[in-house]
Amino acid sequence: MTTKHVLVLGAGAAGTAAARALAPSEDVRVTLVARTGEIPYTRMLVKGVAFGPTPPEMIRLPLPDVEVLADTVAEVDAAARRVGLASGAHPDYDALVVATGSAPRMLSADVLGEEAAASGRVSALHSLEDAQQIRALLTGLGRPARVAVHGGGIIAAETASTLHADGHDVVLVARSEVPGVAAFGAPVAEHLAAEHAERVTTRFGRTLQHVDAADAGVETTLDDGSRVESDLLLIALGTIPAAPAPWTGGIDVDDRLRAGEDHVYAAGGVAVHHDEALGTWRIDHWEDAAAQGAHAAQSALHGLGLADDPGAYLPRSPYMAMVHGLMVSGVGTTVGAPAVPEDVQEFVVRHEKDGLVVGVTGVDAVGTVYAWGQRLHGVQV
Repeated sequence: MTTKHVLVLGAGAAGTAAARALAPSEDVRVTLVARTGEIPYTRMLVKGVAFGPTPPEMIRLPLPDVEVLADTVAEVDAAARRVGLASGAHPDYDALVVATGSAPRMLSADVLGEEAAASGRVSALHSLEDAQQIRALLTGLGRPARVAVHGGGIIAAETASTLHADGHDVVLVARSEVPGVAAFGAPVAEHLAAEHAERVTTRFGRTLQHVDAADAGVETTLDDGSRVESDLLLIALGTIPAAPAPWTGGIDVDDRLRAGEDHVYAAGGVAVHHDEALGTWRIDHWEDAAAQGAHAAQSALHGLGLADDPGAYLPRSPYMAMVHGLMVSGVGTTVGAPAVPEDVQEFVVRHEKDGLVVGVTGVDAVGTVYAWGQRLHGVQV
């Protein structure tokens, strides 16, 4: 049998998981493509670099035993089954797994002034480079920092909590009166909003109108005319897919993680899912990205006639976040799924869609929440 070439684009959670799942197959040659100059790292650990003592080398991501190319992807020619790389190389493939991840959603140019953008005082917390820049700024001040955090999801909540615990002066700004409903469900989000209000300055139900450079940092003007002065403005507005050309806005996939193009699969933050059970959804956290990567690899092998059909991908992966001393945990998905409190003593909430439990979140109930993982979607595994 002729050896098939499977090309994996991206060396994050989804890409490395896909390559690792493919590596044992004797009938395929696997090439993992990482960005030029990138040392792959575990993105969920960048907080330790930004706010703690973790050295960057400690979060390096072990790579699977496959061929690795450090060469940024320029474009994909799906018709020719060929990928263009920044070096000018054009490797061919029999199957392609796109796992190029995501980029942080930042402020628009009409909100973020040029001087503020160039000041180094406005940052996301998405990459290792972000984390190193934040650490340098905070340690360089020599005093507790004034930090404004803009966002309402997991990163914003955990970042505000960590900075407050470290003695910094935190202002948490969110567009919603109850931030985090999409991420946690209303009951958990309401509980966390109350915890934030007790510990940090909150500006809920507010949007940013303009961010300007100031003598000692940045000045943010909110939609009610009030101003927030800070040494650092952290943007935590979620992510957007980072797909190579010719795709824009993510890669649409079916329930097997197949894209519209022949023998192309996508996984992780770049993949926009369309399936009958959950509709349209996208999850961008480490554990789910890794699970998607492994599933996409099995789908690719099946498409090449080298493995059985892995079946539909359904999100069951867990996550945890420590927020003001509370352990917030979840499994599955909450998007578009109404929250129903569990009839137990713990703070646990089910998220149901069409009569099926598709996600569970909770506070200080990790065991109960995680136990739901393999029971989601009405399937016993």
